[in-house]
Amino acid sequence: MAAIDFHQKISGHEAKEWLRNVCDAMDRGATFDGEEQFIQFISENKPKDFKAPRKSRASKKSSEERAESEYDCQLCDARVWNNALGGQCSRKKIEGECICSIHAKESGKNDGCLRNGFVTEDRPTHAYGDETQQMLPWHDVEIPKKTKKTTGGGKGTRKCSNCGECGHNKKTCPLLKGDTEETVEKKEKENVDDGWANDTEELSDGEEEQVEVEKKEEKVEKKEKKKVEKKEKKVEKKEKENVEDVISTVRAALIDVVKTVEDTVTVEDESVEDDNGAGVGFEQTDSPTTEPLSETENSSDLEEDASGDTIVFEGVEYTFDGEENMVYDDELAEVGTWDGERIEFLNATAAKFHRVRKLTSKND
Repeated sequence: MAAIDFHQKISGHEAKEWLRNVCDAMDRGATFDGEEQFIQFISENKPKDFKAPRKSRASKKSSEERAESEYDCQLCDARVWNNALGGQCSRKKIEGECICSIHAKESGKNDGCLRNGFVTEDRPTHAYGDETQQMLPWHDVEIPKKTKKTTGGGKGTRKCSNCGECGHNKKTCPLLKGDTEETVEKKEKENVDDGWANDTEELSDGEEEQVEVEKKEEKVEKKEKKKVEKKEKKVEKKEKENVEDVISTVRAALIDVVKTVEDTVTVEDESVEDDNGAGVGFEQTDSPTTEPLSETENSSDLEEDASGDTIVFEGVEYTFDGEENMVYDDELAEVGTWDGERIEFLNATAAKFHRVRKLTSKND
């Protein structure tokens, strides 16, 4: 006979599923005689590996509705970006303060100033009210276009950024370091031929033969030098590729080790819970009876708990707002939404900054 611990508490969703299984079994013609068979019948219909459904979230207001909503003295006085429309923060205030915990962090880092200002004050034109900072592109603000710098004078006064002389630019500079090997060889041949031509005009026939021999020797030496340089470059490339392969294999091995350690830790945690007698899907409570909270107390506690959460995605730490399911960076700018496993970035810029922060964290 399967034993049932009648003192353990279960959630309402699991009790509902259990009763449904019992009713279905009775509809199929299941019967029982005596108390022992009745208890066995109940234990056999207990739901296995039950997971409570996720609580449905309240529908969010649109950006336009949020921007046009009236001021609420119970909510945070900070102004949020709200797709460049602006609006009041929907989180609760900290006790004794006029802003929530997230904007309190931002205010502490910036001498009491907020990036988007307060809803009780005029809308700032620049971040943190400082004109030296970035200009805020609100929906009804036209940002001036950047003008290209014009150089005075004509073409003859333009200077080359490579050698500093006038009359040409970096692309046409004769001293450009990025010249191909063929152009360098041609220039060297031309200079050498011109020099030898000037010198051989005054030489005799015997001396001309000696000069030609020296030319050939110099050409052979240059070719050998080039061959040696090419071989050295190939060896360096191979060494770099081997080093990169070793680094990639070491990284993969480390990732596998971390995964195995995490799996063993989770298995040990589950075994400890089973030894303590906590069934799957059961809720462990400290007191035998609990009184339900009022709607206002329950919602305020949830919002305060969710307002200061932090999450780590791919080694980068972010601030997570559980109420709006929104992820913020260190400057509390909106990055994207959290789906429980990864961040869905709002745009390509946010994803690019995440990759940069991930690389810097790896280098550190």
